[in-house]
Amino acid sequence: MPQFNPNLPWNDIPELPPAVDLESRDILKACISAMTELSRANALVKQLPSEEVLINTLPLQEARRSSEIENIVTTNDDLYRAMASDKNRIDSNTKEVLRYREALWDGVRHIREGSTLDIQLFEQICSRILDEEMKVRNGAVVIENRATQQLIYRPPTGYGNLIRLLTNLERFINDKTDGLQPLVKMAIMHYQFEAIHPFMDGNGRTGRILNILYLVHQGLLDVPILYLSRFFIQNRDEYYRYLREVTENGSWEQWILYILAGVEQTSRDTADKIEAINRLINNVITTARDKTKAVEREGFVDLLFKWPYCKISIVEEELRCSRLTATKYLNEVTALGLLERLRFGREYYYINKNLIDLLSIDTVEDL
Repeated sequence: MPQFNPNLPWNDIPELPPAVDLESRDILKACISAMTELSRANALVKQLPSEEVLINTLPLQEARRSSEIENIVTTNDDLYRAMASDKNRIDSNTKEVLRYREALWDGVRHIREGSTLDIQLFEQICSRILDEEMKVRNGAVVIENRATQQLIYRPPTGYGNLIRLLTNLERFINDKTDGLQPLVKMAIMHYQFEAIHPFMDGNGRTGRILNILYLVHQGLLDVPILYLSRFFIQNRDEYYRYLREVTENGSWEQWILYILAGVEQTSRDTADKIEAINRLINNVITTARDKTKAVEREGFVDLLFKWPYCKISIVEEELRCSRLTATKYLNEVTALGLLERLRFGREYYYINKNLIDLLSIDTVEDL
């Protein structure tokens, strides 16, 4: 393995696959546990009345958490109100988180249309996140500790060198003949992308989106519901330590085990959250049955969970009903205590407070 020198750009990053044992007994054991929990979470999506109830909920949690890592902070209330509002009146942090969500869903659409994870897709995702055209960089970047300004890492330099490394990464990601477990490959892919650091900005968020897209590409997730970024935040010191140990010593096992632990824990938490959402849906239906025709209207209950901050115009558009009917439905459900009606500016929002509360907690053990 080439000798790493922290004072020089890491131009000699070893190409993939790594020349070490990537499937030790401990790794394979952890991989089975992670796959079991991931499969459970993915299966639970199919038990919901419609997967659309997750479109604006769990993926947006990944967007929020991933952006927090870059010190871009907003709240669930701000996010879900912004989803239903005039985009010109949204604060900059909330806009950035919403762009992350859009980049994630753009990537999912590309994968569903048969695209592979390649350099072009990397550039498209980064461009959507930052709202400007991003190409593989020509210049040099450095990674520093934000608090101390201490130099941590110098990524490789040279456009041709970066393209060589990214082409190798692209080939590794899409190789179906290497026999490696998909979750092991995802861990390796994530390290390599962050080590290459191909863009002048947006590398962390782009790399975290690629994790989810890889799981969709491999058929392990039908909807991008996993938010690994929360695990990275909660275990930030280990994240950077294990990354550094791969760079400095070629120590892959602890890094792979760390990522597998993240997939297992996050999958378990996600499955619990989906079950809790399903209970909330059933509670709305049970409470409102025989009291309002709203819950009998196909799609109405689903949209209350697709749009935690709902407006009359959303119900009109999605149910293709009159404004009078939309208003009647929302007011009747509000009168039953299932929604809260609040005014912001000139508009009224009907808030699914129970759902917002659920999305704002990290575990659902007490629900």
